[in-house]
Amino acid sequence: MFLTFTNHIIELKEYASHTEMEQSLKQWDLGSIILGEEIDIPEQFYAAMIQPQTAGLHYFGIGICAEGYGLKPHFLLLPQSNIILFGFNNQVVGINVNQREIAFKIKLNSLFYYFLQILEKQIILIVQELDIVAINEHGKELWRYGKDVSTDTCLNGENIQLNFMNESRACLNILSGDLVEI
Repeated sequence: MFLTFTNHIIELKEYASHTEMEQSLKQWDLGSIILGEEIDIPEQFYAAMIQPQTAGLHYFGIGICAEGYGLKPHFLLLPQSNIILFGFNNQVVGINVNQREIAFKIKLNSLFYYFLQILEKQIILIVQELDIVAINEHGKELWRYGKDVSTDTCLNGENIQLNFMNESRACLNILSGDLVEI
């Protein structure tokens, strides 16, 4: 599958092993970055092959080693800043595709679930197993809230409602992270 992002074409791939992913990344002439190698037992291996449309047949790669647990990595495209956010394991990494380098890393307290982007507020919510974190597109943390295992989220205007496994639900203002009455 291919995706066009600013002036880049991105192809997403899945590999059977770390060795297979690493061999593929070595073939890409503009270099590569492997994320998630610090985990003990990687179970899943993915890569994004990025081809700048201005560079001909040249490629840059981003490999991801994932723990698995039934959760696949997610990515979020931020065209205003030429950044791709990758959420996996217990971290979010922003890669600047023009500079081909890590722009920022955010350590999470639990397993990454998914992104919620609120374009009009320029906020990205990172939903994880035990917390929710709000950041801007440059990776600056705006607020963080955690209580229990998250089972559901629902955006409602400027608020997000969080449902938990063993705790009462909470409603937060997405701009401040403050609790609001339901």
